[in-house]
Formats: sequence, structure tokens, C-alpha cells
Amino acid sequence: MALDYDGTIARDGKLNPDVRSSIVESRSHGIVVVLVTGRNLTDLQQAAGNLDFLDAVVAENGAVISFPHGPTRILGGPPPQNFLDELNRRGIPNSVGQCVVEANADSAPQILAVIRELELPLLLLFNRSRLMVLPQGVSKGAGLRAALSALRLSVHNAVGIGDAENDHDLLATCEVGVAVGWGSETLKANADEILGGDGPEAVATYLRRMTGELRLPPERMGRYRISLGTFDDGSRLAFPVRGRNVLIAGDPQSGKSWVAGLACEQMILQGYSVCVIDPEGDYRTLEPLPGVVVLGGSDVPPELSDVAQAVRHPDMSVVIDLSHVPMPEKIKYIYTLLPTLAALRRTTGLPHRIVVDEARTKYRRASGSQFGCVYPSDLPPE
Repeated sequence: MALDYDGTIARDGKLNPDVRSSIVESRSHGIVVVLVTGRNLTDLQQAAGNLDFLDAVVAENGAVISFPHGPTRILGGPPPQNFLDELNRRGIPNSVGQCVVEANADSAPQILAVIRELELPLLLLFNRSRLMVLPQGVSKGAGLRAALSALRLSVHNAVGIGDAENDHDLLATCEVGVAVGWGSETLKANADEILGGDGPEAVATYLRRMTGELRLPPERMGRYRISLGTFDDGSRLAFPVRGRNVLIAGDPQSGKSWVAGLACEQMILQGYSVCVIDPEGDYRTLEPLPGVVVLGGSDVPPELSDVAQAVRHPDMSVVIDLSHVPMPEKIKYIYTLLPTLAALRRTTGLPHRIVVDEARTKYRRASGSQFGCVYPSDLPPE
């Protein structure tokens, strides 16, 4: 859960106590909670108190990453001194963080003029009545990605909640972006979900509901899609990456594995972690893609611990090549592998997708039974 602070879980700078307790409850169930705010750390600590109830804080709109019991990482450089000097010379009130300069939104034309005259690589971002001056490349989304990378977590398992203009990138980065009903109309128009209510108490209720479900809402996960072609009228044939199980069926040599491989390629390139159980070595061609490793092949099947270690990295995908394994051993191995992957998905959310090739043909004839997992499995295989 990635939460904005002001206007989302806090009013007039004060953290809602019910939200705080709901965050503690969520973390006790294994949910990681990251605060993503435009405030600087010192200001946030003064407003919210001890931050140990969080797993991480992304401050200064993504420029500063802090862990309660760990290091603080700075993603952007300090504001240029000539820029600060010129703001002060022109009498423009401002406050300076480690990277971000904050000012009143009404001073935007003057500040933009300074940036243009000094030819500085700085950006302006509005947050209701306030204005932030940021280094290029700094955003809430970039800061959240850095924090989750350090925690070995994926944005594709994240829900982001925000209220204002500077939360667009936060919501776009997460798998599900939630805009609060009392916030920006434009943000609500671009969100995957709108949270009803009129204040932070509604966020506390939402957190408790998500904690009880421990699953991303599938009806909201349609932003990332797999494209398989076009219809006669030119419209795209596509379906969401998440939220459904898919069976690819057809006659022999009709292209089932080709279609499955096409889907795998698109999921991997969109940053999803995929585990492919490959009985015939058809998916080794995925290896050149970023983050893909192939285990097995001419070697013995990989140890389950090696598979588990590989898929614990959210930016990695694994192809398990069983093409050199005799059928009886192949069947036995897969029946031990699937429960291991299911346990991993329940505790870590990874891999995002499990692909079982030939799930209803060779395995069924050889074993006299049918696997409880088809391509691709968005539910833990039993």
C-alpha cells in the first residue's frame, strides 16, 4: 500500500489516528505500507510523530527514500545555489529541503522565469496551493520504485492512494491507482478506482478491507494488457494481464505455444514476473528478454530452493526447461513444484503469472489426471 499524506490520510497536517491504527493492522498481516509525500522528512516527523509504524517513507515527492531502521537515500541533487540566491534576491518566499524547493503556487510565473534565465534542469509541480521545484527525473513514482526495489517488492503488487495533482505519477506507477472522492477531479478521472467518503476515515476502512481480502481487486486491473492481434475493423484484441485465468486450447500444431510465448513476452516487457513450466524447451527463446533466466535444459531439473530464490526477485522471470527429463520424473517434479510456487505467491505475490505448457495433453495422458492449473494462473495453483 502506497499512501499519500496531506489530504489523503491527514488533515491540516495531522495524521488521522484511525488510519495509523489500520496501517499497523495491515502490517501485522504482512502488507508493506509506504508513505509517499511531498513533505520533507523533518517536517513529516514533526507532523506525524515517530514513523516506525511504516515500512518506508518516500519524501520530497520522490527525492528522498527513508527506512525507519535503515539508511536514507537521496535520489536527486541539492537545489542549485544560484537558483536559491535568485529566489531570495527577488523576494520569493520559499522553503528548502534536501532536494526540493517549495513555494506558494501563485509564485509559479516568477519561479519559472528564474529557471529559464538560469537555464536550470528543474521542473515545476503543483500540489493544490503549493508549488514544488524538482530535479529532472524525480517523481513520486520513481521514488516508490526505488523504495520497493530495496524491499524486493513489485509495483505490480501495489495499490496507490492519493488526492491531488502531484499524485498522478504515484497512481500510474501502482497496479491499482485509487483516488479519494474528496480530492482532485482530474485525478479521479484518471484513477482505476475512486474511494468514496469525505475524509481519511474512509482510507482506514479501505485499508482494513484490503487487509481482509489480501488480493488486488481484479475488476480494477485493466491498465496493463496483452495484445494478440486485431479484429477485422482494426480494433485491438487484448485482455488484462491480471485478474483472470486463461486457457489456450486448439488442435495440434495450431500455434498454442506460440500464442502463450507472445503473451509471456509482453508480460515480461511490462515488468511482470513470470514462471514458465516448459516441458519441451519451446520457451528458451525468452531468455534474451530482460530479467529472464532459464533453468534446467540439458542439466537436471533445478532444485525447488533455486526456483524459489529466483522468483523472489520481482524483476526476474524464470523458464524451467524440462525437455531432457523423462516423462515419469517430469510429472513427479511438477507435482512438487506447483505447491512450492503456490506457497510463494500466497506469501510474496510472486511470480505474478505461472504458465504451464501442455497442461491438458501429455501430462494428463501420462498421469491419468488433470492439473488444477492452466495457462496463465492468476490464482495460486492447488
